[in-house]
Amino acid sequence: MNKVDPNNITIDQIPYSESEYFEFKSSMVKNDIDSLKNKLGKAVSGFANSGGGYFIVGIDEKSGNADGGIPIKIGKRPIRDWVDTMIHQLVEPTPHYDIKLIKNSMGRGVIDQGSALLIVYIPESHNGPHMMDGSYYIRAGVHTIKARDFIVEAIRSKRFLSKPKLTHLFRLKPNQEQVLQLGILSLTDAPAVHVNIKLSPLPEGMQNIEKAFPIVMPIIDRNNPFFFDVALFSGSTESFGNNIDLQLEYFDLSSNRYLQNFNIGVDYSTPPIKIGNDPDKKVVSAIESIAKSISKLELIPKGSQKPLPIIPIIDNVFEYIENIISALLSDMKNDLTEYPFVREFVILSKKWHYTHNPHKDIFMYYFEDHEFLRNKIRILENCSLIYEITFNSIDRFIITEQLANYLLNKKQVLLN
Repeated sequence: MNKVDPNNITIDQIPYSESEYFEFKSSMVKNDIDSLKNKLGKAVSGFANSGGGYFIVGIDEKSGNADGGIPIKIGKRPIRDWVDTMIHQLVEPTPHYDIKLIKNSMGRGVIDQGSALLIVYIPESHNGPHMMDGSYYIRAGVHTIKARDFIVEAIRSKRFLSKPKLTHLFRLKPNQEQVLQLGILSLTDAPAVHVNIKLSPLPEGMQNIEKAFPIVMPIIDRNNPFFFDVALFSGSTESFGNNIDLQLEYFDLSSNRYLQNFNIGVDYSTPPIKIGNDPDKKVVSAIESIAKSISKLELIPKGSQKPLPIIPIIDNVFEYIENIISALLSDMKNDLTEYPFVREFVILSKKWHYTHNPHKDIFMYYFEDHEFLRNKIRILENCSLIYEITFNSIDRFIITEQLANYLLNKKQVLLN
């Protein structure tokens, strides 16, 4: 279509000849109101069912110049009111449209006193097909014609695909599969814009990031789904739970508003975990066999003493570690508050050059910031609050759920 601003159209933006997007009617049509009604209804149906366009009354179809215009009143009614009434009476369902009047010919023909060019702009519709007087019309070149049955069905089937439709999906986060993510995905090719995402009530594990909601995304479409962390998979039933209302509000490109509500929960939505391709029964059987073999082993020879614990038995482990490594715990708490689903961390020197996977969140603690850092880490290990997973010569650890819950002021799991 020609570059025309439908809100500020002037006569110099109108081409001199009709096209797929422009239909002209001479001012002479004002002498036959029934004919004008018929042409208006067919044009609105045709443009809405096709790619949109302009129906213009008051331009000579051969020269492309204004030839007098149409009176700004039909009887006692303003022309705008008359056109509104006719479109709503003639076309079902009524599509979006806009009416403009041009009174200045700018030297391109003549517009009579008390008359104007009538311009009806009809954008492409996503709610078709649109019927006029029992028939459906489309644009075919410079003509408006009746649509054949198979074209009508094609327009009707496009109705769903032309509207945005969102759904949700739980998944394990790529490259960090201990984290559970909730995704918002598009089912159609139409983009959803200005997407508002709400969870109600906010799951327990996400209450410390309440200010992040509602999450607002500028666009979600087939190529741009949106995933966000919601829980650690191992404790997702407790930290995320079930019977959560997911509320989606969004718009299409025509500013139509959509609302969707889903009742979601991890117990019936999370992906099952399988080991390889073995059927579940075989996996269970293999694990039971291993368990029986281990139970027969004598890990402590008879008559020997039980090993002494590395540290004395402590009534309150958390009170103990707060007294001796409070600064390190404070840094961990700050990190967990900002990234509540991260559990992995490394210890290193600021002098070292360390490159980590940019797609994987990880905490870093430096020897320069914490005196005797390795010894402090060992205290947490001895209390079974972290465990080591070192590889590639960098000391690497995982924060347990007990420690994370304590630092995030959640319901704490006491250690024996």
